[in-house]
Order: sequence, then C-alpha cells, then structure tokens
Amino acid sequence: MRIFGDRTTTDERTTTDERTTTDGRVRTDETPAEAADREAYEADRAEAADARRRDVVVADRPAVHPIAANRARFGGIDIPASLVGMLTALAMVVLLGGLVGAAVGAIGYQTGLDGNDVQDISVASLIGGLVVLFVSYLVGGWAAGRIARYDGARNGLMTGVWTLILAAILSGLAAWLGDKYDVLSNVDLPQWFDRDAVTAAALVSGAIAVATMLIAGALGGLGGTRYHRVADKSLLDLHDANVAP
Repeated sequence: MRIFGDRTTTDERTTTDERTTTDGRVRTDETPAEAADREAYEADRAEAADARRRDVVVADRPAVHPIAANRARFGGIDIPASLVGMLTALAMVVLLGGLVGAAVGAIGYQTGLDGNDVQDISVASLIGGLVVLFVSYLVGGWAAGRIARYDGARNGLMTGVWTLILAAILSGLAAWLGDKYDVLSNVDLPQWFDRDAVTAAALVSGAIAVATMLIAGALGGLGGTRYHRVADKSLLDLHDANVAP
C-alpha cells in the first residue's frame, strides 16, 4: 500500500508540472500517450482505495459459523414438527398404556381424584403411568427434533405444551357438551383438567406427570437434533479438507 502512497505524491507533482505552464495555465496539448498514462494511474489509485476499503470491512466483520448462521435463519419453534411429535407421543401413550396395563394391571396418570364414578389408583399404578409418559414423550420429542432440525429441546418441549392445550380444549368441550364428548377418557389418555382433579393429591400427582412429560419431550428433542449436528460437522470437515491448501 505504501507503493501507491509514494507514487501518489511523486506522480501527482510530475503530472501537475507536465500539465501546467510557467505562468500557471493548464496545458491543453496533452498527448494521447500522456492521457493514457494518466487514466491508467487514476484507475490504479481507485483500485487501491477499493482494496483498502474491502480489507477494513472484512477485518471488522465477525466470523459466523455456518451452522450458527443456518440456525439463526431456520431455527425456532417449528409448529408442524412439534405437532407431529405430539401426535406420535399420544399414539405411544395409547399403545404402551394398553400393553403395560395388560401386563401389570391398571395404570394411571393422576391419583387422588374425587368423584362418584372415579376409581382411584395406587402409587404403583401412577409410577407405571409416569414411565409410559416418559417413554412416549421421549419418542415424540425425538420425532419433533429430527423433523425440525434445529432447536430440538424447544420443539420437543412443545410436544408436551400442545398436549396440555389439546387436553384443556377437550376437557372444556366435555364439561360443556357432556361426558359423551370426553375424548380423553374414551382413549385412556391423561385427564389433568377434569373437574374431579381438584384435590391436593390430584394436583400434585398431575403436576409431577406434566413435568415428566415436558422433560421427556425436551430430552427427546435434543436426541433428535443430534443426528443433524453430526451430519453438519461431517460436511464441514469434508469442505475444510477440500479447500485446505
């Protein structure tokens, strides 16, 4: 860069002297060769200035990892992926609940329910229900994270959140239209918003079940995105090996 600076000082004096007469008037008899040299010199100066500006911009620009850039662009909550994860988890709850119930007896997801037609469950049955919830939402969270690609924990957690929203809507419809519309009861799914679940034991056991569901979904989501992280790292390593000098 110093070469251009030295050239600027010397050549500017030379060019000015050559184009100016002794009485200060500008020469109008510049030859074509001198005009070409002057244009080439000005083009070199402009190119050098552009190069200096580009160097400054590149030096000031922070390095962004490609995976982080893609995550910032495509990450966040993926609604379709988390809904698919919720449906997967609910299907697993029905399937595993039936299998475990047939093998070891009745299971449940909440104890201490208060109602004339409600049969309370034992602690062992509650533990069996918690195990079914954990495994089911671990699989559902994995499915959500695998589909979403980024932010697996967040999308896995949303599988449980969507379940709570669905349970609240269906419980509200059952309370409004009658027990025959109690869909959750008909398919043996958790009924945390039922009008019989108002005792202290029911609230505590329901909170434990909900926490189990959310934690399992988040862990499953992390596992689902791990495949993509390994694949991205392999691609980056291959790219770096190909561009290495």
